[in-house]
Amino acid sequence: MNQLLSLIALVTIAGAVFAADDDGAMPDFTHAKFVEGDRSLKNLIEFPDIDFDAEITLMCNGIASAKGRLQNSKCSSPGDPDLLFTMSVSRVFNTLRVVPATVNGREEEVDFQFVVIFKKAGAAESIDIHLNNQKNVDRLGLDYISAQRYSPHPLPNRCAGWQQDDLLIEAAIVDTNGRPRDVNVMSASAGIPPSCRKGLINQLEDARWIPAMYQGQYVESVWINPIVLTKQPYKRQQ
Repeated sequence: MNQLLSLIALVTIAGAVFAADDDGAMPDFTHAKFVEGDRSLKNLIEFPDIDFDAEITLMCNGIASAKGRLQNSKCSSPGDPDLLFTMSVSRVFNTLRVVPATVNGREEEVDFQFVVIFKKAGAAESIDIHLNNQKNVDRLGLDYISAQRYSPHPLPNRCAGWQQDDLLIEAAIVDTNGRPRDVNVMSASAGIPPSCRKGLINQLEDARWIPAMYQGQYVESVWINPIVLTKQPYKRQQ
């Protein structure tokens, strides 16, 4: 786990970059986001019934489908050992709706990262939601939208024989055109077979993202993606 933390700490960016594609052409992007109104995430969440002051940040990721559904989503927080806050978010995933991402007007399935911040101070309670992975807050603050990968990313065939319970971290810097550099894949415990790691890295190098957005501009950003691997049955969970 220390190795993973070192990776995340090392993947930093000196500043925001605003650029067009080399040939001047760039796809027309829109990010996936939560709908407003009755089926928005913020309206569906119920603040847990607690009698103490708290500030809990949940890190969440999943898939925003082209049909406006949130799929395979999970949230976690080391500050929520009893899972009160985690469950208050997770139990509404099947009910809420998202606005699909688009690339050149076509609705696309994308990986989807967001944070939910609960705060309670006395009688005052608040819930804030941000559509990012919090890996760029030192440079961009909380009000940016993370890059969203829209290229297919099944687990490579060369990883199929590796049956381990493990947490992998995929990392990349995604530029303003949605292209990656400095990609890496690391394991929390078991260690990745070289052929599997190479397959994941090849997949990342060929991947495409909707770039991160800050104040209406596309920006270069750090993208981090956790993959939970379970061996019985063997599957990949975003």
